[in-house]
Amino acid sequence: MAGKGKLVTQGVKLGIKYGPQIWVATQALREPAKEAANKAISSERARRQAMAHAKSLADGSILKVYKGDVAHWVVFSGDEAVGVHPHTDMLLSDLVERADLTKRIRPDDKVKATDRAKDAATAALRRAKPNQIN
Repeated sequence: MAGKGKLVTQGVKLGIKYGPQIWVATQALREPAKEAANKAISSERARRQAMAHAKSLADGSILKVYKGDVAHWVVFSGDEAVGVHPHTDMLLSDLVERADLTKRIRPDDKVKATDRAKDAATAALRRAKPNQIN
């Protein structure tokens, strides 16, 4: 087929022209991508630890709260905060001071996809810079 040779030639020309810029961009974006992935993995690990902790308690539940841009999962036994994952140096009372306690998740509750989407949207808004239009 006559079109394959032309396609390969055009691909090589574009690779020679834009290859170095693509290489520099991938090198520059590698570290931020790794950091974002590690942050998401550690948050999920902390949620699982908090859920396991809540399952071991009578009337256990968890609540996601933020300290800066880091998510922490506070574990409750009834209405009393008993632990936090990942560990932080803040007092539990300070972490849950302004939190909406009605949004606690019980180990038996099934989390719907719409709930996860809302949580992702609020996390994205939290990461946005003030006075920035997306």
